[in-house]
Amino acid sequence: MRIRTGTLLAPLAVLVLSACSGGATPSTSPADTATASGNYRMAEVATHNTREDCWAAVDSGVYDLTSWIDRHPGGSDKIIALCGTDATDAFNNQHSGDTKPAEQLMSFRIGTLVD
Repeated sequence: MRIRTGTLLAPLAVLVLSACSGGATPSTSPADTATASGNYRMAEVATHNTREDCWAAVDSGVYDLTSWIDRHPGGSDKIIALCGTDATDAFNNQHSGDTKPAEQLMSFRIGTLVD
């Protein structure tokens, strides 16, 4: 049996080199942005009001819910209706006291509402 090391090592070399580049690595995963420290005004949140670009404010946090729309157990329409809004009342009325939805929401946090 012959192993083609070039095939196996090439992806590893790209990974190592990209890690050493010194530049910022873009991240699109909500979990990666959970510790983001951006400050946003409600006017900025309001511009992210579509299925393709969905932010919502809940309490003092700002959340990018775009990737959650099609995964929401209650249906995508529930999230789409909240895009670009202060969804605090809607979230708390539906999920108040529920640990799992609160934990899931935190994974989408991208910053703090400063309005």
